[in-house]
Amino acid sequence: MCFAREGSTPFFGTLGPRTDLPVDLRGESFSAWVTPPVDPRSACKENPVETVKTRDAAAAEEAAQIWAHATAKRDENPASDVNHDEAVNLVQESLAHSDRSFLLCLNTDEGMMAFAAIEPSRGSGEEVGEIRYLGVAPGHWGEGWARRLLVAVPGAMRENDFSSGELWVYADNIRAIFVYEAMGWIGTEQTRRHPVTDRVEQRFVLKLG
Repeated sequence: MCFAREGSTPFFGTLGPRTDLPVDLRGESFSAWVTPPVDPRSACKENPVETVKTRDAAAAEEAAQIWAHATAKRDENPASDVNHDEAVNLVQESLAHSDRSFLLCLNTDEGMMAFAAIEPSRGSGEEVGEIRYLGVAPGHWGEGWARRLLVAVPGAMRENDFSSGELWVYADNIRAIFVYEAMGWIGTEQTRRHPVTDRVEQRFVLKLG
């Protein structure tokens, strides 16, 4: 599932940044479209979950795999090596953008279940952490992974000295918006056109103070 998109966060976050849970969450890049989340404890009861904050190359590769499949499904296209290569470049570019960029991942014995690529905002200032991409592993959509990941985002952002968070999501991605709002994100009146799809994106913010 992808919430953010490139240039916005697929929701969960394009190729380009997004959070549209495919979650640029350039936004929405994270974006397949999200079903209302269920209690993640039910999905993880017998499968311990580890929350990992990393810049590791192997994690970036795994996150890119999730992103490629999520965006392909979102856009109703077959996944391909091209999708994967583009996704790898997007994730690696986000990490290379700043020493404060990082991946926040939920891992189980099955592998990575969800990730968010977070970096200093390129438009709102270094003190703002932007969820550039957010994705949930195919086969695990609707199990509450995006919501669980978003619970961990504020603390991870604070650790990297961000004072607030932001993400861009397609304005018509009601399912993604529902999840973001439930997790404390606030929609603003600021909108823009996605540079690739020309769809309208809306900016959401999260206060960390």
